Amino acid sequence: MSDRLARRYAILLRVLPPGARRAEMLGTLTECAPPGRTRPTLREFFNIIAYGLRARLGRPASRAVVVLAGLVAVASGLLGAAGAAAAGWTVAPSLASHAAIGTTVFPGLQVFGGGDSEPFVSSGDGESTIYGYVDYWVKNTDETRDVRTYAGGARDRLEAAGWDVRSDVIFSQEVASEPPTSTASFWATKGDLVLSYEGVYWENRAWYDSDGAASYTLSRSAPWWLTALAVTGFTLGALFGWLLTGWASRRTEQKPSRSIPASALAWTATLLTLFTTLIGALWSWNPDRPGDEVIWLGLHTLTTPTGAFILLLALTALAAVTLRALIPGALALVVAGGATWWPTAALASCTPSGPPAPAPASAVTHSRLAHVYIAQNSTTDQRNLAEAAIFRVWGTRSLWFHYDPTDPEYRTAYCNGGHLTTDSGMRMPYFWDVGLSSPGVFPALQAELTQMPGILAVRQAPE
Repeated sequence: MSDRLARRYAILLRVLPPGARRAEMLGTLTECAPPGRTRPTLREFFNIIAYGLRARLGRPASRAVVVLAGLVAVASGLLGAAGAAAAGWTVAPSLASHAAIGTTVFPGLQVFGGGDSEPFVSSGDGESTIYGYVDYWVKNTDETRDVRTYAGGARDRLEAAGWDVRSDVIFSQEVASEPPTSTASFWATKGDLVLSYEGVYWENRAWYDSDGAASYTLSRSAPWWLTALAVTGFTLGALFGWLLTGWASRRTEQKPSRSIPASALAWTATLLTLFTTLIGALWSWNPDRPGDEVIWLGLHTLTTPTGAFILLLALTALAAVTLRALIPGALALVVAGGATWWPTAALASCTPSGPPAPAPASAVTHSRLAHVYIAQNSTTDQRNLAEAAIFRVWGTRSLWFHYDPTDPEYRTAYCNGGHLTTDSGMRMPYFWDVGLSSPGVFPALQAELTQMPGILAVRQAPE
């Protein structure tokens, strides 16, 4: 028997919990090894790993602890993968560097939109999470109003440029609707990008209203290295979860006053992790997108406040393992939960003199909110035409008009959330809150409105 084999057995046997059993197993294995062997066999390797992980749990007569440890390992793995993926997404390439695609899709036309977006954003209705995206569009021309033909041409141009077109052009026409509407769409991928094209034409529109647009959204997809990072995070997290469960199990084996609350909290945290991931994935699933998105959307839900609550439950479960730490752990849970609703210090008051100055670029890089300020003495026609102009911008998603100085939105728009002093709000311009589909829509909104009668300022606002 070689010293090299003994060293390799000793390293492998560290999977067992500390104790005399390691030395006993090492002696048995080295004595039984045939002459000339220098490394453990595959069968020995997997048997020792399986036995060692089971031995880490203690409680040889209990099967429930194996089930719990397995689920904790999966949940810990998911949390590890979510953390690794979140770190990976922070270095995802900017979408702003792909503006040249617009010349392929819309040759010879003025393209609006662009910019960058966070990796994940809320959907338009706020009920789910989707991949962050940016909008590009052109105003309708005689050519683009033939939506099916133009979409087919855009599809062919993208395919010639190396894009993998994932669907045929889907055309629909609703003659009975008001207004009559024609649409055409398809989607394609290239490398780490996903492009979704849509052409829309609304017939019989007034001169001041938009009659649709030809547009596409551009978003990221997960690169190969992000998958490798997430798999690594899952593996390390699962191993940590199993070993931690084993440590807690051995420590509370003869102490039901500690094992019962600890296991109850562990079961709660584990099942909540699995449920949150599953619902987050299925709730946001879209058949017209790459299939792996459900995985990343599910993992993303674990980086929200729900994930923080799960970690807090897990920490409280660990606190329950040692009785002296149970009370501080429970207090930590109460304090952390209360911090989410405890009133904060009052914000400073202010006396605005007009529309606020433009926000720093760093504060609105990923903002999808704009404020359009209009003079109080503007006419009804001027306000109606301004609203029509706002909706002519293809990336406009919502619009709210504020004219009451007691409205909380006044404090947000004019005083960063603080109170407006005395009656200063009464003299401030009215304004619209405009929801944008992506941050790059703002320049088009600004260009459309700046010179209109009654408009005093157009500002991109921090969300």
